[in-house]
Parts: sequence; C-alpha cells; structure tokens
Amino acid sequence: MNVTCILYDPDGRRTELTRCLRFTLLRDRYQAYAQLHAQFLTDAPVSAPSEAVFSIGGQLLHDGCIEHAECVRSSGRYVLKFSSRSYTAVLTKNQLVPGLHYAVTLQSLMETYALPKITYDNTMPEITYIYVRENAAMWDSIMAYNYKLCYGFPYIRVPNLLCMMPQTGTDAIPLPADRLLTDSTGGDCSEMISRIDMANAAGDYGTFTMTNPEAVRRNIVRTRQILLDKQYVHAPEDALRWRIALSNRRMVSRTVSYHGYCGEDIEDLCAVGDLRARVSRIRITGDRNGIRTEDTFYFDPFCNTV
Repeated sequence: MNVTCILYDPDGRRTELTRCLRFTLLRDRYQAYAQLHAQFLTDAPVSAPSEAVFSIGGQLLHDGCIEHAECVRSSGRYVLKFSSRSYTAVLTKNQLVPGLHYAVTLQSLMETYALPKITYDNTMPEITYIYVRENAAMWDSIMAYNYKLCYGFPYIRVPNLLCMMPQTGTDAIPLPADRLLTDSTGGDCSEMISRIDMANAAGDYGTFTMTNPEAVRRNIVRTRQILLDKQYVHAPEDALRWRIALSNRRMVSRTVSYHGYCGEDIEDLCAVGDLRARVSRIRITGDRNGIRTEDTFYFDPFCNTV
C-alpha cells in the first residue's frame, strides 16, 4: 500500500510512518467529521501523538486530532494503533450562547471560537436570524443556517472544508468497472416520520401539520407532536418540512466497491456502468491485500435530490 501518515506531537515534533498494517477511513455526507482508524509498524516507540495527516498515493485524505493512541511492542517490533477524527469534529462539541441571534452569516458563526484548521466560504450571505436551543451543539446552528439559506444540509470535504452549497461540476470521476467488487442497492427508513403536528404560539395543536408522502408510500406510521419551533417562527411550515427532510435521509441508496482508490470526495460526481451520481459516503480500507473503496450514493432530499 502506498500509504503515508505524518504524526505530530503537542510540541510539533514530526514522525513519518509508511509501513501501514491496516486502516479504515470513513467519510459521510451527514457526519460532521471524518474518522480514521489505523495501525503502523514503527522502528521505535511513538508516544502521545496529537495530530495525524494521512495520505494515499500523495493525496491528502485526512487531517485531524488523535483521540486514542497505543504503541505496543510485540515479537520485537512496535505497532502504533490510533484513531483520529478530523478537526471539524469540534463543531459537534462546542455550543453557542442560547437564544436568538440576528443578522447571521456563516462567518459570524464560525468566528465565535478560534477553531483550528477548519476552512469555509466567508462570503456566504446573511440570514435574518437563528435560534439556539440550550445545550445545542454548534453543528445544529450550522444546519439551521444552511437550511434557511438554501434548504440544504452542510457537509465536509477534505481535509476540513465546511460546505454549504452542493457541488456543481459536470465532469464525472470514472470508477473502474474492471476492478468492481460489488454493486448493491438499499435504503434506510428507520428514522422516517409520517406526520408532524406543531403547536401554535398559544400552545394549541391543529394549526400546523404536514404529512410525509414517502412514509405513506411505505405504510409507515410515526407521528410527532412538537411545540412551536422558535427556529422557524416566521416560517412555521419550514419547521415541519425540515424535520420530514431529516427523517428521509438515506431513504434510497446504491453502493459500489472496487479495488484501489480513484480520488473521489464527498459530493464529487462519479460514474460507473449505468450509475452517474454524487458520492455521499466513502469508506476506504487497506491491509496486506491492498486498498478497497466503498462508495455509497444517497438519493434523498439533500443528496442526488429526488
């Protein structure tokens, strides 16, 4: 495997690893961070690394904090085992001040804290307000901003790029038909909601209600009763539409796997056989048998829109 990982300790000391035993790298359109698990042979003990920069064939695929690391000596050799999440994981750990925030931009949200290594488009337009619930993660506010901006859902591209708008390129990355291992279809309806009833400002129900046609088609009955959502007090229908869209994520999917890796990223347009769609989930694994990539394409309200 042509795999490299550069580790840094808290003092900036650098260790380069090239003898990879195995790794798993996962990125998902609906996950705020990438996750890497890896094992490398080393010539000497490696203690307390804090950052992992991971590449395949010279292409950067991951840059993140190391959450757990263990260097084990066995049969006269050292094996470093570690797990890492990309720096965007901090978006799920920090919280904004609760209450109404007016004249909000992505930049104003992101500048609340000094967040290392995360990049974004600082020219994204202003929206009127967001409402921050008590104990809500910063990622929740970013999701609310994105939905109010364009009815979209935020996502992360390599290495720590926060994106609001869908990719628009029309040149597809060809996936290798001659190295295809599996091609499957599926879907996830486990979180699908059939109807939302929301109370009005007086606390009375019956004013705001919305049915999910995708749930009706599948004979799913899951009704939610919620109080007035202050996030959408000026557009209450959006509160219902948002929850139904969230519940329909991953409702239809197609997954292909192949030997190797072709350089695709989340939201890149890919093509193989009769499939031409934007990738929503990437799982890359490697071991003594080489590298294998599994690409999943969601078809739902936010991905490959249906």
